[in-house]
Amino acid sequence: MSHVPRSPDIPIERESSGRIASAARERIRSGLRNVRVASFWVAIVLPVAYLPLLAGGLTGTEALLFAALVVANAGAFVLGHDYDPAADE
Repeated sequence: MSHVPRSPDIPIERESSGRIASAARERIRSGLRNVRVASFWVAIVLPVAYLPLLAGGLTGTEALLFAALVVANAGAFVLGHDYDPAADE
């Protein structure tokens, strides 16, 4: 496959650059939506991990792990709060 260099005197069509920008915006929106969906579900499921820690008592590193889980859950709530599962139906 050979590479042909682009000549500076040939202008880029506005239509094709507009399509490229539109495609890039769509990929960003899709990526943000995926992060929002994943965060929403992580925020729902993550508290299940609290139960074994709380049942066994929080000693030493378990207290640190519990605090990290609470912070991760709060972050997931913030990132996933705009997601509406009913909108996917």
